[in-house]
Amino acid sequence: MQEGVTMKLRRLLCNRHTFVWLFVLHVSALGITLLILYDRLTSPANNPQHRAAFDKWKKIRDNFDVYQKEQIRKDERMRQKLRWHQMDEVLGVNDIPRKENKVEEYTALQKRIKEEEKRMDEAIKSADVPLDYIPSVPEFSEVDVVPYLNKTITDRYLHLPHSIKFKKYTENIVILTPVCDVAHLLENFVYAVKNLSYPHNLLSVYFGEDSSTDRTFSMAQYAAANLVNKYGFHAAAAFHFNISGGIQGSWEDIHSKSNQLKRRSHMAKARNMLLRKALGRANASYVLWIDSDVKTLPSDLIQHLIYAKSDVVVPSCLFLQDRFKKFYDRNSWRETPTSIEDQVDLPKDVLLVEGYGHSTRIFLPDLKAEGRVVPLDGVGGCVLMIKSVCHKRGLVFPEEVYNHHIETEGLGKLANNMGFSVRGLPWVEVFHS
Repeated sequence: MQEGVTMKLRRLLCNRHTFVWLFVLHVSALGITLLILYDRLTSPANNPQHRAAFDKWKKIRDNFDVYQKEQIRKDERMRQKLRWHQMDEVLGVNDIPRKENKVEEYTALQKRIKEEEKRMDEAIKSADVPLDYIPSVPEFSEVDVVPYLNKTITDRYLHLPHSIKFKKYTENIVILTPVCDVAHLLENFVYAVKNLSYPHNLLSVYFGEDSSTDRTFSMAQYAAANLVNKYGFHAAAAFHFNISGGIQGSWEDIHSKSNQLKRRSHMAKARNMLLRKALGRANASYVLWIDSDVKTLPSDLIQHLIYAKSDVVVPSCLFLQDRFKKFYDRNSWRETPTSIEDQVDLPKDVLLVEGYGHSTRIFLPDLKAEGRVVPLDGVGGCVLMIKSVCHKRGLVFPEEVYNHHIETEGLGKLANNMGFSVRGLPWVEVFHS
């Protein structure tokens, strides 16, 4: 029996198929052995590159929280870098990144909201019953409705001394007005300017037309002729410029925040070109900029501007919406500690513009409580008077970003830095179309 089993086993081992399977088994075992040897020879323990990678992975695994926080910081730095690189070159004041202090910010916000609600309520009611007091200067100019005040109060701040009111003026003044696509507005402009009580024989008016697609230039020539021949102005003319880079299109396109750098750079070039042309013709003591789309001007506007005794001076520029007076020119403002702090870390080539959200500055109409003449940092161009000597000493409208501002606001910054006085008249109100 045992001998039979042995013979069967012997025949099985001698079988060719069995031999093949045994051979495959031995080769596989040899291959596995060689792979194990190769893995050990090339393992991190024996390969410096593998060892470094392994150690890095082990460090990450053992201290994952630290690694994760560092990655978050790197990602945030990269996002910030990309944000400044890719962001719009124009920022509204409320777009500026700020340090977060949620508790303090919330408390301050709640307080400001209550003050704003009170100021808005007072301003709206004043359209029916003018206020018998002067509102205090706010922390920031948030409410854009300007309250009506009792006539007794306004008369006190708009009164000109007899010596000023009836002074025999001798100073020549040149009025400069950039124009573009405003043919339909120039008749009203002439009406507003001819009603100025300042001696017309001391006034010259020069229009600087550029990029118009309508009859603005010919209408400006006609307006200039009327001012001289019909209303007794000393001189008037219209100049045509051909400056590239203007913004054309709808009102929304022209006033889009992203277009303001290009638009206002173009406006600064147009103003500077008109300024050089006019000063070459007129021997003036003052340069008075008046927008072509003003609606009404106080008849004694120039007397008030001269009475301020400032190198650069602007009145408040408003517009009427139904019964309410509202801010129009938001370029005449004063910095606050908050607005100054916000600008510290801004890239120097970023342009800040007002009127595109909340502000951390104080606009000129909100400064009435400080008196009839107040210091400013930025000025608008709706009505803007500058001593010609300032221009002769190098004061111009910046055509590139200067201290985060350009054109008229840039001029305000530049004037302050050059040591010229920059003032506003919060009580003198000019109304825009």
